Amino acid sequence: MADDRDLECIVTLAEELHFGRAAARLGTAQPALTKRIQRLEAEWGVQLFTRGRHAASLTSAGADIVRHARRVQGEYRALRVTAASVGTGQSGTVRVGAVGSAFFEALPRILRPVLQKLPGLVLKVEELETPELVNGLESGELQIGFLRPPVAGRIESRTVWEENLVIAVSDSDVLAHEQSISIAQLAEREVAFFSRSAGTGYWDHVAALFYAAGVSFQPSERAEHVSTLLGLVSLGNEVTIVPESARNLAIPGVRYVPMREEAKLPLAVAASPVAVNPAAHELMALILDELPERTE
Repeated sequence: MADDRDLECIVTLAEELHFGRAAARLGTAQPALTKRIQRLEAEWGVQLFTRGRHAASLTSAGADIVRHARRVQGEYRALRVTAASVGTGQSGTVRVGAVGSAFFEALPRILRPVLQKLPGLVLKVEELETPELVNGLESGELQIGFLRPPVAGRIESRTVWEENLVIAVSDSDVLAHEQSISIAQLAEREVAFFSRSAGTGYWDHVAALFYAAGVSFQPSERAEHVSTLLGLVSLGNEVTIVPESARNLAIPGVRYVPMREEAKLPLAVAASPVAVNPAAHELMALILDELPERTE
């Protein structure tokens, strides 16, 4: 089996067409080069060069093999560059999971500047509910996750984004004309929301706002995604509480009214405790180094 040095010898001799000059370029003795070429010719069962008293010349078969050797040399060089890049985290594949609401604004704002610095990185990003995301990180199927804190289990996380919560109402709702809405105004309203099992961090954060206002939080668990909740709101009978970036979904018939209470929804990034690779480490380091302004 020919190695990289064998290919270098063949190509160099094809360029010099002289064993002495080729050996000098290669930094080896002429007899050693001659033996190497003879060994390759014997292994492959083909004559690569004809030898004259003062020079060598390529055979027709040798010319074909030299073309292939040059191509393989290029592939070897590319392999070395790729290996070095992967080893330093400058390239590679990272599997990322994120809760659905992170895609509205936070994820693009966080990842775009990072990916500009890591053009060799390939991200495999998928939307997952919190339980699936946590399981993926713990099993190593995901390397990095974006989810609503706090995060249970042995996963460590750090907040990388915060945004205001707003109240989404139908544009035909009497509350749609308010400049702001307090939680107390929702005491008698049907609140559409998702089940707590789908996202404990988000659910508990909203529930705490209701309890702090002295209002019971017993939502109608009608959907698992914010987009579906907003679709229900647009029909006119229900309200919901969503991150401000949900405006970017542009659901017809929905108005987003600021909350009178101070209320921000955090988003955290977490790394798998078991699936570690240089690319994921580098990505995480850059995410934390370049936190957007919304994380003050």
